[in-house]
Amino acid sequence: MLLLTLLKVQEVRSLKPYFRGERVIKLKSFSEARGKVKKEDLELLKLWESILTGRAAPLSKLMKEHYQNLGLNHLFTPSGFHLSAVLVPFMKIMNKKYHLFLLLALGLGLWFLPGLTALKRMLLIKSHQKILGLKFGFGVALIVDMFWGSFQTSTLSFSYSFLFLGIIYSGLKGLGLIIWFFIAQILLAFFQNSDVSPLLLVFSPLLNFSFSLLMPILFLLSFPLWDWQLGLGIVLLRQLQNLVEVCSALSFKFPVMEINVILLLMVGLMLVRKLRPVWILAFFFCSSLNLDRERSPGMATNEFIPQGSQLKTIYQEKQVRVVFSDGSCRLKLVRGFWWENCSPSRRGSRNKKKIKKLSYPS
Repeated sequence: MLLLTLLKVQEVRSLKPYFRGERVIKLKSFSEARGKVKKEDLELLKLWESILTGRAAPLSKLMKEHYQNLGLNHLFTPSGFHLSAVLVPFMKIMNKKYHLFLLLALGLGLWFLPGLTALKRMLLIKSHQKILGLKFGFGVALIVDMFWGSFQTSTLSFSYSFLFLGIIYSGLKGLGLIIWFFIAQILLAFFQNSDVSPLLLVFSPLLNFSFSLLMPILFLLSFPLWDWQLGLGIVLLRQLQNLVEVCSALSFKFPVMEINVILLLMVGLMLVRKLRPVWILAFFFCSSLNLDRERSPGMATNEFIPQGSQLKTIYQEKQVRVVFSDGSCRLKLVRGFWWENCSPSRRGSRNKKKIKKLSYPS
């Protein structure tokens, strides 16, 4: 099944340019609230809506990078984390014999809404577990969702969900659960061609626990989102966002781990307690660091060319960003060549016609 999943992931990635993104829900109350908050709090309001609906497009790239570096991308995909955070307070006060009816009612209600694939999958799992038990119900739900559910349309979401849920339902607790979550982050980083900070062993449990405490409060404050609800939610979210930024800044200052095949073999051998080959692999691991394995970007058919004046140049660790009055360009060194990617600045719908694009034959 693992090989089948990997083959399907590769197929989806090759066809991804031809797929439409999953539809997301837009909350009208949050759109109206944008005119009520201060300018510096607008990003927090967008974050609030993104956590609830999974609509992360309005967020700035810098904020997305903070959450990506800390392994918190699942916050922008309504799934089991959101379901548990919202339902736990209600299930504590309800009789257990009504839990299944509550899950079925939610599943029926979400069936008619666009997107929310991961959340629907989690309701499927929870419903099976109420009938068949924790582990057997999880296995049956996996098979049902694989053949008749979201595996064909949301392969990556399917794979990530069952990877982390399998760790949760394995029976591990405490430090062992944290370590296996970190190993899962290493595995994902290998397929995503990214690095992992060892500080995630501390930051990830802390931030996930903090968001799990805040999620029920944010959900209750979101409807109908009166002024006092809006103000209180922004205050609470600002404190948590400060914690995220501090953890992200610390993870940047601490050396990160470069993930490759040698490191994966070392982790696997340590898990099965065969330590002798680890020392041999450690030599090859040290000699394989700092190699540029990133794929060369493809040539764009339509390329945006800035026409405005140059405002500033920002030098970052892996790229250079040049800001113009009508957009920005990112220059990245990959395999000895500088690759340029330019995009226009965000504009209102009335000004979109002013953006000038030039087409070049590929």
